[in-house]
Amino acid sequence: MRQRLAAVALGLVAALAPGGVARADVIRDNEWHLRYLGVAEANRETRGEGVTVAVIDRGVDRTHADLTGALLDPVGVVDEDAPADPDGHGTALAGLIAGQGHGRDRADGVIGIAPGAKVLPVVIDEPTPDAIAAGIETAVEHRAAVIVVGYSVAGSERLLKAVRAAEEADTMIVAADGDQPGRAFEPYPAGYDGVLAAIPLTREGDVRVPSSSGRRLGLGVPGFQIMTTNTGNAYRIDDGSASPGILGGAVALLRSRYPQAKAAEIVRRLTLTAVDTGPAGADPENGLGRLELVQALTRRLPAPSPSPSVGAPSPGVLPSATPVAAPAVPRSRGPYGWLMALPLLAVLAGLGAYAGLAERRIRRTARDEVDSVGVQS
Repeated sequence: MRQRLAAVALGLVAALAPGGVARADVIRDNEWHLRYLGVAEANRETRGEGVTVAVIDRGVDRTHADLTGALLDPVGVVDEDAPADPDGHGTALAGLIAGQGHGRDRADGVIGIAPGAKVLPVVIDEPTPDAIAAGIETAVEHRAAVIVVGYSVAGSERLLKAVRAAEEADTMIVAADGDQPGRAFEPYPAGYDGVLAAIPLTREGDVRVPSSSGRRLGLGVPGFQIMTTNTGNAYRIDDGSASPGILGGAVALLRSRYPQAKAAEIVRRLTLTAVDTGPAGADPENGLGRLELVQALTRRLPAPSPSPSVGAPSPGVLPSATPVAAPAVPRSRGPYGWLMALPLLAVLAGLGAYAGLAERRIRRTARDEVDSVGVQS
C-alpha cells in the first residue's frame, strides 16, 4: 500500500509541475541509482545499442513520453481488450532499462541504464510459473539477448525447461530476488542455475531482503526508493521489485559493449569485477557481491583458464564456496613425449657400441694369439 500511495502521489506531482525544469528536479534528480552505479560514465562506453531486452510482465504503457522510441511491438498478448499494464509494474521495469527521458536534450523524466537498447514487452496474463515459462519461451523465439522477470514464483518443470532453453540459446535471464523486508518471496526463477538474481540494496549498499534462492549468481543493485516510470504518463517509487530492471539494463550494456561475448563470459566479467561484500566468494545473502558497472564494462580481464571440457562452460556453473580438489589425472606428454626418451636411448646406444667394440677387440686379440701359436709349431 505504501508503495502504491507513493506512486500516486509522485504521479500527481509530476502532472502538476509547472514546466520541464520542475519535472526534471523531481524525477531525474531523484534517480539516485544512476549516480550510485556511475551510469553517466558507463554510457560513455555504450548506451546499449543493438540489444533487445524482453520484459515478461502484464504489459507496458506505450504512451509514456519517456518510453517513446524504446519499445518494440508487444508479443504474447493473451487478451487484446485487456488494459496495458494494469498495475504499472512492466512500465516501471521498462523505464529503468531503457527510459529515454523527454524535453530539451531529454533532460527531463526517467533515463534508463541502457537508453540505447530496445524493450520487447512479453505480455502474460498472471505471473504464474507456467505463464512466466511461456514468456521466456516467447522471448527466446524473438531472439532477445536479455530477459527480465520482475516476479519470483514457485518452481515448475516447465519453468526449469524454459530457463535451460534460454541458456542453450545464449539468452541471459535476470530475475527478482526480494522486494521489501517481511514480504514473502518465492525463490524462482532466480534460484535456478544460470539465472542472474537481482539482490536489492539500500542507499548504503546493505542487503535489504534475505532470500531462499541461494543467490549463487546474485548481484547487489539498488533496490530502495527507486524512481521510475508509471502508467498514465506518470512516475512511481519502487523497491526491490525494481532491481531486476536495473540489473537487466546493466547486462544490456555489457552485451552491447562486448557483442561477441557469450553469456558465460558476461557472467565471468560481472563476477570478477563485483565487490565482494560478504564472506569470500558467493554466499546466500550477498551473492557474488555488489555490481560495479563501470569496472565490468572497462576492466581488462585475465585470459580465462582452459576448460577441461569441449565448448564454453554454462553460465550457471561457478566454483563452490569451498573448492573441492579434483582427482589426480595422469600427466600426458602429448604426441612429442617420445623426445623425452632421447637421452636414455643415446646412452643405451653408446653402451651397445662400446660393447660391440670391446667384443671385436677380444676376437682380434684371440685370433692374433692363435696365429702366433701356428707360426711357432
